[in-house]
Amino acid sequence: AVVSTQSTGEAKELIDYINEAQRTGNISSPIFTDRRRIHEAAAVLNKIHLVTLDLPEKEGKDFSKLNSVFKSITSRLESELQTEFETSLHFYNEKDHIEKMQRCAATLNTPCFNAYKSIVNNFIAIRLKSPFYTDDTFSEVKKCIDETSLIVMQVFPDHDQIMTRFIRDMFDKQVYQKVKISLDAECFSHPERYPPAKLKHNLMTLSDLYSRAIKLASEDLAKYDNDISFANDLKRKVFASYLCNYRKAELEYLTKSSEELLGEFYSLINHDKKEQADAIQMHIKNVKSRLHTLRENISASSTNLNEQAEMPNGQLLSFNVTTSLLEIHSKAVDRCTLLAEIKERSEILREIAMSLLNHFVKDHLEYAIDFYTAHRPPTDSKNEPLIGDFLTTVGNASVTYHTLEKCFNDTILPSITNTEVQSEVRKIRQTEMRRVEEKISSEINHCINIIISWIKVLLKSKQEKDDFLSDVGVQSPTRACVEVCRFLSSCVVGTLNGPIDGENLQHVMIEIGVRFHGALLDHLMGYQYNVVGAMQLIQDVHKYSATVKRFKDPFVDELFEALNKLCNLLVVPPDQLIEFWNLGSLAHIEHGFLVQFVKLRADYRKNNIQSKLPSFGTHVRA
Repeated sequence: AVVSTQSTGEAKELIDYINEAQRTGNISSPIFTDRRRIHEAAAVLNKIHLVTLDLPEKEGKDFSKLNSVFKSITSRLESELQTEFETSLHFYNEKDHIEKMQRCAATLNTPCFNAYKSIVNNFIAIRLKSPFYTDDTFSEVKKCIDETSLIVMQVFPDHDQIMTRFIRDMFDKQVYQKVKISLDAECFSHPERYPPAKLKHNLMTLSDLYSRAIKLASEDLAKYDNDISFANDLKRKVFASYLCNYRKAELEYLTKSSEELLGEFYSLINHDKKEQADAIQMHIKNVKSRLHTLRENISASSTNLNEQAEMPNGQLLSFNVTTSLLEIHSKAVDRCTLLAEIKERSEILREIAMSLLNHFVKDHLEYAIDFYTAHRPPTDSKNEPLIGDFLTTVGNASVTYHTLEKCFNDTILPSITNTEVQSEVRKIRQTEMRRVEEKISSEINHCINIIISWIKVLLKSKQEKDDFLSDVGVQSPTRACVEVCRFLSSCVVGTLNGPIDGENLQHVMIEIGVRFHGALLDHLMGYQYNVVGAMQLIQDVHKYSATVKRFKDPFVDELFEALNKLCNLLVVPPDQLIEFWNLGSLAHIEHGFLVQFVKLRADYRKNNIQSKLPSFGTHVRA
């Protein structure tokens, strides 16, 4: 009954307003003139609006005055509500103003008012003008979005749609302007006109702006709108003019920056690098020819001739150049993965890989190996070979090779996995790397040949014919032994440690140890030994053994231990030879060789030692 009475009263009140407006062309009720009751008046207008909608069409012509009155009141109330909303917007941090904005928005979002869209538009426009207090556009945009979201969620009923629109407008206005003033479009359309530093700056800036824009859009817009096309819109509207020329700019930068880096390095060490492959080969041939002429015309007394006179000032391989080239191309891979269109991404990655192989392998690593190959000491040198720089280059080349290999495995190859260029890049990389590996291996072998050749020269030139036939008591190792051990200790072990390390060093030391053992044994087989001479030989072998212990390889130690025991066959009385024949490591040596070695004894014929040797059948080899 109460509800019915209340409804009846409201209906009577509405009819009174309608009659008054129809009769006088005005409504005198204070509810429509008191601004404090603006929301109450708006509620009444909405009810009147609903009532007038139900009026019969034939009677509508009788309510023109009524429509005019209510249209005027509606317009005035809309204006007052908009003013109150926008005034409160400037004080959005205060709770009561947020409540005012909320009430104004709710009131205007009713059937009889048309200004709701207008206040939304004005709200977005005002928020877009929010001042930025730092140069970090993306942080400021993020901050503005977060602040705006707090307002929108409290004020507007359709908050998600409004935030979606605001974020899009914010990107169009702020992010686009940031990109426009931060990037030089000419750098991308005509990269050949710009130096590498300028290209690098623009590429890095584009990558940074694009990644931050996409991240911000995906994080913030996803809260309000699941439309994944926005990222594509962002590319098209903001970054399109740069992304369409990205490939050209990136490849131009890789070429220019790599050439500049290498050029600065060679200039720093005062090295005139020949740019063309034909020029390099001609240079190598000329160097070889000059070195050959020098060796033919020098005096034998010129013992200090530096056969590496044309070596460059400094090493041709640089750790800084290596890391810089790898970093340049690794970052290019990252940018390509981010910026390139999927349809052309794999092809750009292939070109980045080719750039790395060309500039790093051919123009730096392989060039250094080839250049030092032309300047390396010859194996038939008449002077002690200077292998320090040569070994350093070989060692650096090996380290550089493995660094490049790791970069390819960690960065390049994963980026092209399951793409149409994967097989091609792998094949080219394997070809290039195999060629470098073969050259490094060849140079290491040549280095070993130089070392063994010089050891042979020392043994032949320093070993006296009667060193092992003297009747003077043994006092010290022979001159040949001293010179060889000095060379091995200082010029080989001391030089190898550092340039070559790890497993490579161990393999090299084993090879040198084994070949030195063979060369020494061949050398010793050319002499005869009396008892005193045999003792001299044993002392020499002890020094050789102590020297090769620095090689730190058990197998090499075993070889020289066996050589020491072999030397005992030269000093034991003839009647005791058979006791030593099958003793320890000698049991593993071929019977025929043992016989040949025993024949080196000066008393071999005099004491008819042949008759005292065991037969072949009694010598058992393991």
